[in-house]
Amino acid sequence: MLETFGNVRLKALACALPGRVVKVEAFADRFGAETVARFRQVVGVECFHAANPSQRASDLAEAAARQLLDTGRLEADAIDVLLFVTQTPDAVAPATASLLQGRLGLGSHVFALDLNQGCAGFLAGILTAAHFLQSPEVRNVLLLGGDTLSRLVDPNDHTSAMLFGDAGFAAVLGKGEASWAIASACEASEAITLPHGGHFHMAGTDVFNFTVTRVPEQILRVLEATSGAPDLLLLHQANAFIVRQIARMCRFPSERTPCRIARRGNTSCASLPLLLCDLVAEGVHGRQDALLSAFGVGLTWLTARTVLDFDVCLPPLILPE
Repeated sequence: MLETFGNVRLKALACALPGRVVKVEAFADRFGAETVARFRQVVGVECFHAANPSQRASDLAEAAARQLLDTGRLEADAIDVLLFVTQTPDAVAPATASLLQGRLGLGSHVFALDLNQGCAGFLAGILTAAHFLQSPEVRNVLLLGGDTLSRLVDPNDHTSAMLFGDAGFAAVLGKGEASWAIASACEASEAITLPHGGHFHMAGTDVFNFTVTRVPEQILRVLEATSGAPDLLLLHQANAFIVRQIARMCRFPSERTPCRIARRGNTSCASLPLLLCDLVAEGVHGRQDALLSAFGVGLTWLTARTVLDFDVCLPPLILPE
């Protein structure tokens, strides 16, 4: 499905990372130095931020939201909908979104909703927010998200134990001059699973084949439906090899397809917002025509095109250990 929305603008964005940093070299005793070296070369991860035992995904998202509050980019009384995107909620019930509504001091009129979504969660949240913003009664949507997958991977599986980092984000979406074209699709698949009380599992070959076929097809479809080439192709930071492959298949220059997985790992639904905040920390600013694509559990994949104002994004916040 391809939808277009006018009058939907990203007004503010912040990301928060745990203070603890894990280097992949620390896994050499477990997996062997050769396996770690090959992982670094292909997947591209050198280190990642990992939540401590007491940190929840909601804590990371709340820290990002408080950064927006402290800088005046978020006004609590101007929010009408709160969405929380995660695979790692605080509990099965109540919804973590309703807890965050109280912790952030939002009004009782706010509709709070959890979205159980993985690596495509940021764009799924934007699509959901865009639908809410079609109502004249909704002024702004606070989109929060984050995951703490580093605690839920199989410690004996090198393909995931060294891959996933933790992060949270907060985004304010409201009415404005920006327009979006968003394509979404989903297949019934258990290629990526996280059972109750179990470990995160990913059928790597199936996921890779899906990623390098269906995702480029969707990106090219959105490019065909919109005009001209974008300034940036911003991909979910699944791994460095996949980022390079998708860019090559879409004939997009590598210098305009940033990859920052080396210091972050795969941060699930926080991957794309964290990439935006990292680019701001590196000096990217102003308005950029961007095509964003994210993909993961489900299998679900979404691609969006819009003009992003990087000046509304803050550099990543690193929390104390």
